[in-house]
Amino acid sequence: MFEYLRGGLQQWKVGIIMFILPLMSNSTTYRHGLNGAFFRVSAHHFPPYAVLVQETNGTLHHLGSTPNMIDWIAKKCNFTYEFVPVSDAESAKYGSVQAGLNQIMNKNVDISTLGIVPTIDRSQIMEFSYPLAIESFKLLVPKPEEESHLFAFVRPFQFSVWFYLILSFLLVLLLSTCFIWYYSPWKIPNNSNKIIVIFSYFAMCMLSIYTNQGFHINIRRSSFRFLVGFWLLAATVLVNSYAGTLVSSLTTTKLKPTVNSLEDLAASSDLTMTINVNSVIAQTILNSTHSATLKSISDAMRRKPESLYLNPENGIANIFSLKYAFPTIDPYASFLINIDLNNTGKCRFQMSDPIPQTQIITFGLQKNETLLNQLFNEKLLHLWETGLIDYWRKRDTGSAKIDKCLIKAKTSARQKPIKLVDLTSVFLLLGVGASLAVFFFLLEMIYFRYKLRQQGAKRRPIIRELT
Repeated sequence: MFEYLRGGLQQWKVGIIMFILPLMSNSTTYRHGLNGAFFRVSAHHFPPYAVLVQETNGTLHHLGSTPNMIDWIAKKCNFTYEFVPVSDAESAKYGSVQAGLNQIMNKNVDISTLGIVPTIDRSQIMEFSYPLAIESFKLLVPKPEEESHLFAFVRPFQFSVWFYLILSFLLVLLLSTCFIWYYSPWKIPNNSNKIIVIFSYFAMCMLSIYTNQGFHINIRRSSFRFLVGFWLLAATVLVNSYAGTLVSSLTTTKLKPTVNSLEDLAASSDLTMTINVNSVIAQTILNSTHSATLKSISDAMRRKPESLYLNPENGIANIFSLKYAFPTIDPYASFLINIDLNNTGKCRFQMSDPIPQTQIITFGLQKNETLLNQLFNEKLLHLWETGLIDYWRKRDTGSAKIDKCLIKAKTSARQKPIKLVDLTSVFLLLGVGASLAVFFFLLEMIYFRYKLRQQGAKRRPIIRELT
């Protein structure tokens, strides 16, 4: 985790320097604008912040909060510009992030609107604008599903309780059978002294106690009374504990465990992180060697190469498959949740607690362009002060529409009738019992027919002798 935090600290150092430099300039040389100078600005298709629309006649429209910023700054700085889209071939080969970085590295553009995270390596080939945003990351994860009620009948007790319950049942049953076998004058009905009959008789007796039905036992021995008396006391506690806990279990919505941190994600067998392979956060995690949590996450991503995507379209497809956790910032997570809500009509995602990763997002500028860079940063700072950047971003992401989806699902008691799905286990048991009853009924019928044939075979020789 130290490497993860160290990456964030390096970004903060770069951010502080970028924040101070524009404010240190007292020059008035550039305050009159750039006199209509012409610049090339990169254009990226990254909804909702930047959307490229090309008409049939080839006219290109660039929409969203990012082109709005460029247009506002161009008017204040008095410069003209044209958008230069990223090459489709470059994007397909290197991915959207690296293709955007190549534009400014190869001096194809003067201003990159990629949304660049400053790093020491990138500072060698470009300059960074005043920060557009300083965002903390969270994990966008599927909402947990409700646990199945198929085996709800075993939930009231832990497995250790069930083990000792069954063990005590068998021990008391064996002991009571031995007592009755020893008490030869006091037999069960029909004066049967067969051990199997006695055993089955008391098994039914004890099961009736478990199910609160009661049973008559006509035995007048103190040892047997002590055994049955204490068994009845224990059974009363067990039956009432089970019944009360079962009702609570059935009327409580219990959810499967959810991923709420990087540690949860590393321990999860259902979810894997998905991320742009060229992003800073991806490189931090994939190159981690000292953090067991990050190493576990990176190993899981390497086992699923499709989790490391090059273009946003592939990443969105991964996210909506409900098999991945996606580290992102609040506004972009809101955008994705809004898309899924419109498509499915359901709130299928939620956001985790903040993870230890904070990124500074900037525009990229060509090095040594002092005139443009200083004035651009100055106007960008003024744009921040107007509040328009926040307004445009919130308008693009549609965060106001998804408030109901941002409430985390919790295990809670429902004040509702018990549903059919809650009693699935009961009907399962009834089905198993009915099937066994039919099975043994058929066995008895076969056995009965077999006995009749045996008796018939014995009578035939006697009849022949009499005739």
